[in-house]
Amino acid sequence: MKDDSETTPLPTLAPDSFEVHIAPQTVQLGQPFSLYVSLKHAPSFRFELLNPPNNSSFDIFSKTRSREDGPQDSTTTFSLQMAAFELGTLELPPLQFEVATPEQVGSFVLPSQTLAVASSLKTIPSQLEDVRPPAPLFIASYTLLYWGAAVLAVTLASVLIWKWWSQRKKVPLPVVPKSLEERTREALNALQAQALPAQGKTREYYFMLSEIIRGYIGELHHFDALECTTTEFVASIQNLHSTELPIDALAKFSYESDFIKYAKGNADIAKCELDFKFACHLVEKTSPTDPPPIHHVQPPLP
Repeated sequence: MKDDSETTPLPTLAPDSFEVHIAPQTVQLGQPFSLYVSLKHAPSFRFELLNPPNNSSFDIFSKTRSREDGPQDSTTTFSLQMAAFELGTLELPPLQFEVATPEQVGSFVLPSQTLAVASSLKTIPSQLEDVRPPAPLFIASYTLLYWGAAVLAVTLASVLIWKWWSQRKKVPLPVVPKSLEERTREALNALQAQALPAQGKTREYYFMLSEIIRGYIGELHHFDALECTTTEFVASIQNLHSTELPIDALAKFSYESDFIKYAKGNADIAKCELDFKFACHLVEKTSPTDPPPIHHVQPPLP
């Protein structure tokens, strides 16, 4: 007997409106282009872009997501950097979104878009000129050439010495990077210092706290947790089969955070402090004990 989740498709939850913009409209073979999708929807809706199926005609370099909340509605914008590897008028890969509301989870498929792809080769001339015969070069004296060669050699040597000296001064000294635990604790301390719950900004507080926890778990177990939906994030940590991670507590925190962030759920100061202590305890119990290798400074934890 098959699971109902494998046979029953998700209901369609479309946004109020959407806009699609491709820049440029016509590209050369292998030339990067941008695809922008802007979705206007109710504030309680959350749209997440699922990974498109493999397509030999296109390659996706990166994708980003941003959201702006207004008094009546919200706008979620996705930006994809892509390149095409076939000529002609091509149909872009279908983009499917997971849509989460406080009542249910559905999906939305963006209508197909097309792109014109041209060859990157230049036009080959129809006739090639024949090889010209050698022409004599008359030089009255080689003295001027000698002086010119000497001046050129001195100039070239001076340029090379100057470049070497400039690069020598710009080489950064190796530093010992901060460990994942140190960077995560600094981010938690900075969040606590803002005192957002006392200002009534619980949504902003949970946006930042969940980003810190996800960034820590993703870097600790080597997967992009910040780009995952909550469903994908919970599935990923369950597949880790880790005995150290409090998987049930993490899943509960993730879903409760989504309810507070996107469905405007209530969270008092005591609840905020309890979840902050959970984050600190998580870092304390799961941080690696081995010191990090010495290399150049790494990007800070988001």
